[in-house]
Amino acid sequence: MTGTIKNWASVLKQKNLWLSGELPSDCLISTLSADSRELLNQDTNKSVLFFARRGRNADGHRFLEELNKLESIAGFVLEEIPKGIDFKKPVIHVRDSTAAMAWACKEFYENPSRQLFCTAITGTNGKTTTSYLVQRALNASGYRTAVNGTIQTEFEGKIWESQLTTPDFSVLQKRMRELLQTGASAFSFEASSHALDQGRLMGIDLDAAVFTNLSPEHLDYHRDMESYYAAKKILFEDLLLHSPKAFRVAIVPDDNAYGSKLLDDLKAYSGIDVHSWGYRPLDSSSHLWIKNWKTGLDGSAFSIEYAGKAFDLRSKLIGRYNIDNLAGVLSLALAFKLDFSKVCQSLESFDGVRGRLEPVATSSGFHIFVDYAHTPDALENVLLTLRPLTKGRLKVVFGCGGDRDREKRPKMGQVAELYADEIFVTSDNPRTEDPDKIIEEIYGGLQRVKTCVVESDRHKAIGLSLSELQSEDVVLIAGKGHENYQILGEKRLEFDDRKVVQSYLGS
Repeated sequence: MTGTIKNWASVLKQKNLWLSGELPSDCLISTLSADSRELLNQDTNKSVLFFARRGRNADGHRFLEELNKLESIAGFVLEEIPKGIDFKKPVIHVRDSTAAMAWACKEFYENPSRQLFCTAITGTNGKTTTSYLVQRALNASGYRTAVNGTIQTEFEGKIWESQLTTPDFSVLQKRMRELLQTGASAFSFEASSHALDQGRLMGIDLDAAVFTNLSPEHLDYHRDMESYYAAKKILFEDLLLHSPKAFRVAIVPDDNAYGSKLLDDLKAYSGIDVHSWGYRPLDSSSHLWIKNWKTGLDGSAFSIEYAGKAFDLRSKLIGRYNIDNLAGVLSLALAFKLDFSKVCQSLESFDGVRGRLEPVATSSGFHIFVDYAHTPDALENVLLTLRPLTKGRLKVVFGCGGDRDREKRPKMGQVAELYADEIFVTSDNPRTEDPDKIIEEIYGGLQRVKTCVVESDRHKAIGLSLSELQSEDVVLIAGKGHENYQILGEKRLEFDDRKVVQSYLGS
């Protein structure tokens, strides 16, 4: 794609980002980039506008001398103009190069989010399932909806693999433009706390924002829960509030926790239509009340009351937390006055998301589930769901990722021992850490009052959990979910929990 960004400078001036410099009015740009490594390793004939962005671990300004030698560079956007470099191409001096790039991408790709019904989902757990439920609800109402998140970007059979839960705005704007061109009319996507904190969603125009829940995760990055919550709030108090869409909706749980706190915080803003859901009635015409819920290994059933009307629903999804996910999407459907009967039918037929309490089909007929739960809260939610439904032994296989939050490791062990009958501690994605050291830290949270098997080889650990199974036993293999790889050191090796199970029990 080649084009100009004629209005970009005026936008920067309006937002008090521009300091000096300009591009020639006839300057054609084919690529907007902040990736100095890619440009230096793969110099092309493309006309590149380079943005020197500053992050936690990198600073594009460090590579300007080398980049200045490339013929492909059409111009530089800098927060600081270094002395001693005779720039061959125009230099635009700005206060914030990340923000400047966000607005450039928005104009370059012709603001695709303005033409799409955009729903962003944030929270610790439930983002992926909710994003797919939103897709189902919107499609049932006549939209053609793409979904983006932890697993992939998907639209009507076309797949783009995901490297990050929430890509950078440069990727998102380009992808939304491609989706529009292939017929999409709506976009449902996950908004991670990292992406919100790092400004990766700047320039995305939202119709709706959904909050699922908040529990300790990523505290190696955010340091404390208040900082983590503040990052999540950016979605509502910045992106949604300042979206130019005519009708903007926030969907938030009344959960006596951070959802309730967010409901209180959002009272300060008149530009957002706030809808809530929960397990108690509220004196509000925009509150969805969940009643008479029950769940089993074959699905869930519950009733809802909203604005004086009652509805009964069934779902193939298991567990109260999936009823939570469904409630959020039902609230969205009611807020936007979608065809509620069609939405309910579509959600009731939904089989679930790959790697989210996913039953593994085997010739043996045993109840074996694969789930992405990789935090203490997520693991507790899944085990709490399976515990009362298990008539035999409940077994859990899990580990913890390397080069990530170490504080959660003993907590994961505590949760596993609290709810499971047999525990198999193994490797997840150890990355550059010693797998045995990670396991040792998990093991530190155990009281050793239940059967506990330690096996760092995940393939073998899964096999051990499947030995001597009885018909009423349930096995949960947690941590990797949809992933079809394992990261050992710097290597990304093929590994799929479901295939491992089937190698032992048959498919």
